[in-house]
Amino acid sequence: MKLSKLIAALFSVALLIGLSGCGEKEQSKTFSFAQAGTEVTLTYYYKGDQVERQTAKNKIEYSSIGAKNKEEAMKVLDPISKKYQSIKGIKESVDYQETYAQETLDVDYNEVDFAALNNLQGSEFTGTVNGKISMKKSEELLKSRGFKEVQ
Repeated sequence: MKLSKLIAALFSVALLIGLSGCGEKEQSKTFSFAQAGTEVTLTYYYKGDQVERQTAKNKIEYSSIGAKNKEEAMKVLDPISKKYQSIKGIKESVDYQETYAQETLDVDYNEVDFAALNNLQGSEFTGTVNGKISMKKSEELLKSRGFKEVQ
């Protein structure tokens, strides 16, 4: 009797290991938005409904932030950039061009400090599922804000 329980337990563990190896494949969705000199492209990488990571490519015309040139734009954007760069799970950089800045932002939602991120300008989260970011809720939020899905 003990042997059959042991075999059943081992079979259950083997089945769980086998099923966990068949995890969902990572997928991605990209959304874009442009308004008043700013272009935003967001790409979400997710499994099931859970967002694993996100990239953002933001083109910011200096005039859209009240800056007349690169130096004035740096005074506005650099302090914000430094705050993002200080958060675990985020990689952020700004490349200044003649009339605009190109920001690149990568967020690893498995590593990020949500409390620190939530306190930053421009951060907004909705619809967490078990403490994780929901792809479905993120998509609903983006579309309600005028973002269009890029195919």
